[in-house]
Amino acid sequence: MGQLIYGRTRSDVKRWPSDPAAQAALGLYLDQLPPMSMSMSVSNLFNGDGLDLSRSDVSGLFLEGASLNGADLTSACVSDADLYTAWMISADLRNADFSRSDLRKVEGRGCSASGGIFCDARLQSAVFEDSDFRRANLVGADLRSASFADADLGSADLRGCEFSSTDFSDARMGGCSVAGASGSIIGPVDVGVKSAMVLAGLELKKWFSENGAVDVTIRS
Repeated sequence: MGQLIYGRTRSDVKRWPSDPAAQAALGLYLDQLPPMSMSMSVSNLFNGDGLDLSRSDVSGLFLEGASLNGADLTSACVSDADLYTAWMISADLRNADFSRSDLRKVEGRGCSASGGIFCDARLQSAVFEDSDFRRANLVGADLRSASFADADLGSADLRGCEFSSTDFSDARMGGCSVAGASGSIIGPVDVGVKSAMVLAGLELKKWFSENGAVDVTIRS
């Protein structure tokens, strides 16, 4: 597979944010992007902190290292985008679509991502601790070395996910679909639906196995 080419110009924006401040910031960022052959500097990164990017379509864009702390991305389409090492602390990602996007090493502590779509996204070493991922769709996502410690993943869809030392310690996963998921995770995990049911070790492995994830192992 060849190197992915991400959008870097205004014409690559499929639907601009309706908020004027967000429009201006995104346009300035794209206008000042250096050629692909040149390295990025802090001044070239997209600064979207606190901006309203809801319902925009920035799919396929080059947004590596973007700062989106506290940004509103509700119902936005951010699929197939490069968000490697982006910052999303306390961002609102509800119902946003990040399918197939590069979210490696993203810092997303305290974000709201309920109903979000992360199908086949790459989230290796991403940090989404203390975040809300209820009913999120993470089918086929690569979650190796990611951290969802203290996160709420109630009724999330984790079928076919790839784990490796993925940290779910003290996370809530009641009602999750995990069939076909594989690899190692860190617990304990609360798998209760109507009331708390904290499992660890062999009991947690048994829960995964009974829910179709026989290849999941538990690290203490």
